Amino acid sequence: MSVQRELLAAIGPRVRASPFFDRTVALGLRTVTCYNHMWLPMGYGDPDLEYRRLTTGVTMWDVAAQRHIEVRGADADRAVQAVTVVDTGRIPSGYARYAPMVDHDGQLVNDPILLHTADGTWRFSIADRDMRLWIDATARARGLACTVRELDTATLAVQGPQAHEVTAKLGLDGTAELDPLQFVDAHIGGVAVTVCNSGWSNQGGVEIFVDDTDRAGDVWDAVWAAGEGFDIGPAAPNPSERIENVLLSYGTDTGYHADPYELGLDDLVADDVDFVGRDALRRIRADGPRRRLRGVRLDGPRMDTLARPHPSTLDGRPAGELRAAAWSPRFEQNLGLALLDAAVEPGTTIEVTGHETVQRGTVVALPFT
Repeated sequence: MSVQRELLAAIGPRVRASPFFDRTVALGLRTVTCYNHMWLPMGYGDPDLEYRRLTTGVTMWDVAAQRHIEVRGADADRAVQAVTVVDTGRIPSGYARYAPMVDHDGQLVNDPILLHTADGTWRFSIADRDMRLWIDATARARGLACTVRELDTATLAVQGPQAHEVTAKLGLDGTAELDPLQFVDAHIGGVAVTVCNSGWSNQGGVEIFVDDTDRAGDVWDAVWAAGEGFDIGPAAPNPSERIENVLLSYGTDTGYHADPYELGLDDLVADDVDFVGRDALRRIRADGPRRRLRGVRLDGPRMDTLARPHPSTLDGRPAGELRAAAWSPRFEQNLGLALLDAAVEPGTTIEVTGHETVQRGTVVALPFT
């Protein structure tokens, strides 16, 4: 049986705080997680209010833990292609793309957003793992001429249906017309920033990349002031909203031993370019994935966000894991994401082991409808 209790995070210099951290604390930050050796805000004490603001109004998030890894130099294009399964030759300057990365065995090691910032210059906005080491080692092993470094970039997300009204008040009238994952240079609060039509929600909005972190607080204050007339509030990656819309969370939904085919990322894999793990992915595709990421409609009363994976069984036999779950206001029931044996088809009922209130669920195809 798992035990749920309130725990305190010990704040110290080993885990870095973002330049927005003191402002988030002043606004009532209650829960954090450690992400890329930084504190990532996860909640402000009222999940219903945060969900409602995100889905009907506007929110702002400190997501500076999404670290940026820059690759620059004569062979930067080749180095970037070597570490992602997508065809980077199809990404023009000024655009970004979801760019999963795998190891030599075809296992997912990160699922960053890759930004093509200029000729011979790229940035990975990474999920939670030390990818600078991996990218640099891969480039050096291939004898490629480029530099790989972590930038001290702070990212602030403005998310929700009214996000573009807030950016318009900041003088950025064109953000609503940006293509998905297109980015432009701009100024907010007198600070040079990059504004990208992106974010870890399905509600619309932008991410603001601040390279001058000494002035990141000025950017936060300017966004807050512009949003006050729209009842802007602090928020964070929302587990209910992201599960409803199947926004993949590396490590949470995927574990650390899943491949792109198990996760439904088949269409992203470019088979005709050279990257680490390509041959392994060809074998996996030919054999067929062992597991599939499925949705699960779960029984029981309203649940808290799943604290850890729970084994799942079918007719008493191991069938995989429930990886993530939360109450869904939109569907008015508990929803989960599970990595299950490929033979477990939608419509099947699985049992959940070790959870206090959830015992079983019905497997469904994704996305949820």
